[in-house]
Amino acid sequence: MKLLIVRFLYWLKGLSEDPVDLFKALAVKEADRILEIGCATGYHTMPLAATASNGMVYAVDIWEEGLAHLKRTARLAKNIEIICQCAQAVDLSNSSLDKIVCMDTLHDIPDPELAVKRWVAFLKRGGGLLYRDAVIPAERIPAYSDGKLLPMGTTEGVHIFTRQQ
Repeated sequence: MKLLIVRFLYWLKGLSEDPVDLFKALAVKEADRILEIGCATGYHTMPLAATASNGMVYAVDIWEEGLAHLKRTARLAKNIEIICQCAQAVDLSNSSLDKIVCMDTLHDIPDPELAVKRWVAFLKRGGGLLYRDAVIPAERIPAYSDGKLLPMGTTEGVHIFTRQQ
């Protein structure tokens, strides 16, 4: 039942937002390596993979039913790796990512500050965090990252942070 509700809500959201256009506006590039936090059923995953068609999307969530749906949807995609794991425990190589996408998820993570500190290490210098969350304001991100993520602006309601150090 939860899967049906989530899919319906994403369908509604899709009436007012085109994720491919959003990610193009947010400067996602064709070869970007991207960590998507809280991918759920893949509402953002598939558009990210299409936009970063020569890159890689690491789609992370702990919701097994949502990930099973995403696996069915993404079965032909060669640039999506689905990871069933708590987002604050993800382990990727340092300086290996161009972007991290965290949309409406940070507030669900047990220790959001620890998670952001961990993720920053995965970003290349100049890499970006694309962030939106109605519960945890974007103003907290620089402190959560020990000043390593600096605000660069907002596009279509998504805050853009860049790793400076």
